[in-house]
Amino acid sequence: MTDRRTLAILGLLLTAVLLVATTAWATLTLRGFKLDLTEKSQYTLSKPTLDLLANMKEPITLRLYVSRGVREANPLLASYADRVRDLLKAYVVASNGKITLELVDPEPFSVEEDRAVGFGLQAIALEGGQTGYLGIAGTNGTDDVDVIPLLSPERERFLEYDLTRLVYNLANPEKPVVALISGLPMTGDPVNQFRSWQVYEQLRQFFTIRYMAGDIEKFDADVQIVMLVHPNRLSDKTLFAIDQFVLRGGKLLAFLDPHSEAAAMRSRVPPVGAQASSLGKLLETWGVEIVADRFVADRRAARQVQYPAGGRQQIVDYLAWLAYDRSAFNRADPITAELNRLTFMTAGAIRKREGATIELVPLVRSSPESALVETAKVAAFPDPFSLLRGFKPEGEQYLLAARLTGTLKSAWPDQLPEGVGEPAERLRESKAPAAIVLVADTDLLEDRAWLASQALLGQQVLIPVADNADFVANALDYLAGASALGGLRGREVTLRPFVRVEEIRRAAEAAYRAKEQELLDRLKSLQDKLASLEVKRAEDAAALVTAEQRAEIDALRVQLLDTRRELRDVQYALRRDIETLRDRLRLSGIVLVPALVALVGIVVALVRRARWQRRFATA
Repeated sequence: MTDRRTLAILGLLLTAVLLVATTAWATLTLRGFKLDLTEKSQYTLSKPTLDLLANMKEPITLRLYVSRGVREANPLLASYADRVRDLLKAYVVASNGKITLELVDPEPFSVEEDRAVGFGLQAIALEGGQTGYLGIAGTNGTDDVDVIPLLSPERERFLEYDLTRLVYNLANPEKPVVALISGLPMTGDPVNQFRSWQVYEQLRQFFTIRYMAGDIEKFDADVQIVMLVHPNRLSDKTLFAIDQFVLRGGKLLAFLDPHSEAAAMRSRVPPVGAQASSLGKLLETWGVEIVADRFVADRRAARQVQYPAGGRQQIVDYLAWLAYDRSAFNRADPITAELNRLTFMTAGAIRKREGATIELVPLVRSSPESALVETAKVAAFPDPFSLLRGFKPEGEQYLLAARLTGTLKSAWPDQLPEGVGEPAERLRESKAPAAIVLVADTDLLEDRAWLASQALLGQQVLIPVADNADFVANALDYLAGASALGGLRGREVTLRPFVRVEEIRRAAEAAYRAKEQELLDRLKSLQDKLASLEVKRAEDAAALVTAEQRAEIDALRVQLLDTRRELRDVQYALRRDIETLRDRLRLSGIVLVPALVALVGIVVALVRRARWQRRFATA
């Protein structure tokens, strides 16, 4: 018995030693190995990144700045810094030595801190009035510099995209030239506190943006793409320059809108019918149109907003603001193939004109639960409840974005626009099939359409909740030529709504919203009537209140209470199905999954025991 006890103790000690030794060995030798079980392999270098790194021609130096004070003050940032360092080492290996990684601790008042400030890294305030840094500065052989000023854990799911963008910019310092003509203040205005729109800032990272205004006679030879945003006051001279640019083989990306909310916010002009984009004769000549004075309302894609009703804020589907997932995108087109979510605000519908010879390739379609609604209904005082009550799906899927290709003719085949001289080479037909991307919305470019703000270390960090900026960049990439970043864009946004929950919620709303509105209207009527009687009684305070008046007031109060009770019942019914599904999901996560694991363990144990008994019996 003593020998067995001794052997058992020794076995436990040896097991503990083996466990510690195995852990130490694995920590030292298996650090570079990992198993990524996330749905989209968020922690594995993607093929576009590997292709970019494998084809690098010039050396790049990346400096990871991590202050010791930051590590000591915040364990979360310290852990995230290690994650960034390990990922950068993977970049070094995949680049076959083209990338050099330097780890820098910029101590206070040191030369390295001065270099961090010179690179434009963002300081982090620490205790005692000290500052620290957590960022990356990259340089190439021609002294080009690009930085990630602050590495935020809030952007961890965007980390590969940010690092690959940094490397791409340094490996490709020559950027395609894009001429931007915008009727919206993308470079900043008082409404946006004079900050540039984030779409504009992100495009500047990959393209040379040449902002153009006034009458344009022609575009420079180095301009590859013209980008139009809400063009509503272009002269015929500028339109003719665009006409000839496209016919010569230039690429065009146009954002038009039947009603631009961004423009309406910034205009003193009455908004009804005054905030629409126009390309004059060009669209008609090309054989395409954006339906005038109508926007696409889509019940399936409607975004939820807060709106006051019944004396309180309610959550309601706003049919003019839409959010589309992958099911609405053309998965075979490189512009939308890798995107997950796009958001639109009072978007229009693109249609091919009868008899047109151009090819219209869909990029984004609405669902069949859509209809065209007059922009006048949302131009001045939009009412989400009113839109829902009067909404009737037309069963048609409308195009919100599309590519145009084919042979085009000039909108001025004979007489030139007034004030335009005869050009050296005037074209009346395109030399090659045109390449145009047309989007029937301008508001998708505005920050509020696709960004959410979160506080981090006393600063606001903008987090994408939709792929709007990636969609624009992909369109420009497609028009300028393929880019290694196209496959990464859209990979980082991980906002995934519960589709089944959304279906139940919409079905419940369709069943109960009309009844709820009826009760709200009745409630308001009773409140108004009761208030009127109370005011009348106050005015006749000197007179005695008759029994009939008192009975009428009491009856109204009873009806008021009954109506409130009915309203609560309806609103409870509206949430009941969703809460029931939520409870079932929680039950499955808390009970069923562990129970299933335990059941599998029991089955495995029984099988092993049966095998052992058979072996023992045969022996």
